[in-house]
Amino acid sequence: MTAQWLTWDEAADGMLALRRRVFVDEMSWPEKRIHRDRDPDGLHLCAMSGGEIVAAISAYVYEPGAPELAALELSRVEGPSVGIGMRVELPEYRGQLLTAEIGTSMLRQISESLLPSRFFVYVHADTLLHLVDRYARRNFSYHAQVGSGADTVVVMKVEGEEELERFYLQHRDLTRKYSAAGGIPVPSLVRFLAENKRADLLAVTGLGAENHYLRQLRLETEAPRLASQGQVMLAEQRQRLSMTPFPPAPASLLDIGSGPGDYLAAVAGEAPFAGYQVRGVEPAAELLTRARAAYPELDFREGSAYATDEPESSHDVITANFVFVHLRSPDLALLEMRRILRPGGLLYVVDVNDATFTGPEVVRRMMQTYNQAYAGDRLILNDLPKRAQEFGFELVRQFSTTVRDGGGARPVFGEDEIRLGKADAWSLLSFVRTQPGCAEIFEEAQQHYFATECQISLNIETHVYRLRTDTA
Repeated sequence: MTAQWLTWDEAADGMLALRRRVFVDEMSWPEKRIHRDRDPDGLHLCAMSGGEIVAAISAYVYEPGAPELAALELSRVEGPSVGIGMRVELPEYRGQLLTAEIGTSMLRQISESLLPSRFFVYVHADTLLHLVDRYARRNFSYHAQVGSGADTVVVMKVEGEEELERFYLQHRDLTRKYSAAGGIPVPSLVRFLAENKRADLLAVTGLGAENHYLRQLRLETEAPRLASQGQVMLAEQRQRLSMTPFPPAPASLLDIGSGPGDYLAAVAGEAPFAGYQVRGVEPAAELLTRARAAYPELDFREGSAYATDEPESSHDVITANFVFVHLRSPDLALLEMRRILRPGGLLYVVDVNDATFTGPEVVRRMMQTYNQAYAGDRLILNDLPKRAQEFGFELVRQFSTTVRDGGGARPVFGEDEIRLGKADAWSLLSFVRTQPGCAEIFEEAQQHYFATECQISLNIETHVYRLRTDTA
């Protein structure tokens, strides 16, 4: 069983046959109901078996003011509205809940890449009223009942910043559970839109304006912490850098998410980058100002992981240090990185992987609570190799360093290990306190940690990807 995003030109015959068999033959719908005016522009996710479409679900994107929204008594919102419909599967596959699984992935990916202002569904009251409770369990709320007679539909929606965030996090968590259970891999919607010349749907500006990392932090306390972290990371990275087959100089390096610039300034002086042209991009104005003032000899520009404003195929190396864990849309970042990296160039990623965390139960619960509430993805390194492959990147090197307590006043570096003092190790988790809803469990975990002899550890991973030379 596989899943595919399909254009209407590719899918029309198979999807109409599927809809007709279920909705017309089985449920006695009139033929006109299986057609949607927006099908040619819809986003169609299909479950395939032996080349046949056996289940499908469609999404339709409406710009503000679209007449179809007014007909459903949906008020105008600032951004796009996404309607979900035509969820259908062959009777012999219904026990496998295929549309529930691929639909969950669809909703997650649309949330990550289109950043809609509203999701909505409508169900026909004469035959599908039982679905209202099912959608309510997915955080759709009742909106209105419109129409009359056999054309009566119940409209449900998800709208508002908090509701949409909760909706997204719920579906992200569900996709992880499906994946852990060996579910159907769903390819990237971002790649599908880019390849089908529909990248205009991608919310590059809106996503670039998000900064989950700094939203809850104070710059005056975070900048010194980043500088200290940079010193530790440079010592850890020297050997990793020396073992990586970077292109010879002259070459160009772009650092994405440079922050206050301390780490990039240090790395730029390392032997592998002698003779390189080095540039950093940073979306946060305060950090960008600080980087430019501290390191005037380096070139720092405004830009995000989704929109660097760099020319196409202009860099030989891209570095992204502690960036991917803070992104809502890793796929959109990979699309941009593929655009600006020269074929054969390297993408060098350093990040934490919370899936490797070890510690007492109360601290593990704290980390789980944080990860379920954070719009970034601190588990992304588990998925990154597969995601990167879809965009033409192949993993060529992978390193892992375990950071644990048990050290002294200064960090102790061993082979693939860094030992920190107890207070310094705990400070690595201080960000948890700032996440709404996590303060109470943070205090509980902190008290337990310092009152006992328990230990904690977390891996920092380095992934080195090469962009295939055959990538278009």
